[in-house]
Amino acid sequence: MNIEILKIGNPKWNDYFNDFPSKLRDPFFCSGYYALENTTAECFVCTEGDNIFFYPFIKTNIKTLGYELDRNYYDIQGVYGYNGALVKDDTDKGFIDRARIFFLQYVQNEDIVSEFTRFNPLYNNHTYFKDLQPICVNKNIIVDLKREDIWMDSYEHSTRKNVKKAIRNNLEYKVVDAKNISKNDMEAFLHIYTATMKRNNADSEYFFKQDYFYAIKNKLSENALFIFIYKEGLVISVELVILNKYIAYSFLGGTLKEYFKFRPNDYLKHILIKTLKQRGLSFFMLGGGESLDDGIFKYKRNFSKNGVCNFYIGKLIHDEEVYNTIIRQWEDKVDLKTQEKYSNHLLKYHYGVDV
Repeated sequence: MNIEILKIGNPKWNDYFNDFPSKLRDPFFCSGYYALENTTAECFVCTEGDNIFFYPFIKTNIKTLGYELDRNYYDIQGVYGYNGALVKDDTDKGFIDRARIFFLQYVQNEDIVSEFTRFNPLYNNHTYFKDLQPICVNKNIIVDLKREDIWMDSYEHSTRKNVKKAIRNNLEYKVVDAKNISKNDMEAFLHIYTATMKRNNADSEYFFKQDYFYAIKNKLSENALFIFIYKEGLVISVELVILNKYIAYSFLGGTLKEYFKFRPNDYLKHILIKTLKQRGLSFFMLGGGESLDDGIFKYKRNFSKNGVCNFYIGKLIHDEEVYNTIIRQWEDKVDLKTQEKYSNHLLKYHYGVDV
């Protein structure tokens, strides 16, 4: 068994990634995606024969967040999106268990205090991390693009009705691959996306800057597309999709509130589903709501009434003494409202502090 820890700039990261079957080459695992933000990322790779255990993550020096500690300690988490590990042959449970044992040795050697990941519902890769005690925290929606008649088999009647209303309202659309997006389109996307985040009082981590979206254009040029919905020439709804040739993910987007009555959201998802099916993809991951069975979840379920799946997270404290020291300092730094807001977050100490 061979163990390697790869930095983000190491070409072997994508060499291993590209050795996976095409349906496992998930864009959330490639080095280009981890390079989108100014973070320190590593990838733990364990190989045995032809099999590969491939686990990328962001590694944060906790002292840089403003905590007083006797030496450098770290936490790890997957980047925004779906994470966990890819395994080339996941029928070999013994290999997976051995890989995880070696990973825990790495954790101990590197003074890693805590570990957090959001598992991918399509790959069921939560089963690779028994020691993380995966927790089902939500439900997600997947559209099966292989269905012959998605319109009738997957959509609820209300969604078909809303799409027809959007068409009667003469909404138009444009789908643009990331590599071809223009400056004007990018500005329109950012304007609507930012306005939507403000309207929804989103956390600061969701306010991505323009540089982030241009990084997607440059680093994920083959793995992203934008869609724009127009009303009388004005962009009123947008979405960014991350994808490969097998699966697409609804990623970031927004809509101008005053145009909700024209049903641009339903029309946007409908056009995306048609486009992705025409391109030969198998699945479209819509995600879930902020909580179980909330309005956002029910809206997404209307596009795939039989596409509900479990969404798991994993979290583990590797050094409880140091972790508790950090939490005590965090509680001294933030107000009670912040403490309550992030009370269930393993990495709560990342929030509400001035770095």
